[in-house]
Amino acid sequence: MRLLGSGPRRWRWLVLAVGMMTVGGLGGILAMEQMDERQGVLVADSDLSAGHVVTAQDLRVARIAVADGVSYVAAERLDEAVGQTLTLPVTQGGVLPEVALGADAEFPEQDRAVVGVALRAGRFPSSMVSGTAASVVVDPSDGSDSGAQVYRALVRNVTPSTAEDGSVTLELVVASNDAADIASAASAERISLVQVNPRGGS
Repeated sequence: MRLLGSGPRRWRWLVLAVGMMTVGGLGGILAMEQMDERQGVLVADSDLSAGHVVTAQDLRVARIAVADGVSYVAAERLDEAVGQTLTLPVTQGGVLPEVALGADAEFPEQDRAVVGVALRAGRFPSSMVSGTAASVVVDPSDGSDSGAQVYRALVRNVTPSTAEDGSVTLELVVASNDAADIASAASAERISLVQVNPRGGS
């Protein structure tokens, strides 16, 4: 008994079967594309500190699935991001959030100030780099061992001294209300920096 017959009729069945398989395959590809909700976003190619002016070398494109409510900058906005100032630090591999981009006039933020301090070796961890969260420990002016003040800060920039003695100059982003006290203590060489977890306390 012959189910498909022979001759032209059989070939028509084969062509129909191949056509159905092709349509099914295309349908599967389209379904997979619809299921892939990843999108191109900009991520930091290195640790970037608040106040940093973004360059094209600072960013790369990654395709990831972005959850609802997460702030990000789409890959096609790379040219727009270049030249803007970061109002927040972004760690290497981190997604560049929309809220981190601002103009020069928006940095520092209204309740923040940037303080420059010079520190001798031993007054700061050697691992301290731009974007590090830190506690600024201010020694008492009377030289006693008690009563030290502690302030929260973010390291914006680290510049080694030309004297090659291990000393550095740092730019710290601090609360506006703390800026004067920190600057005064720094000029008297009464401060030290301690690296802390960015989500922890002082």
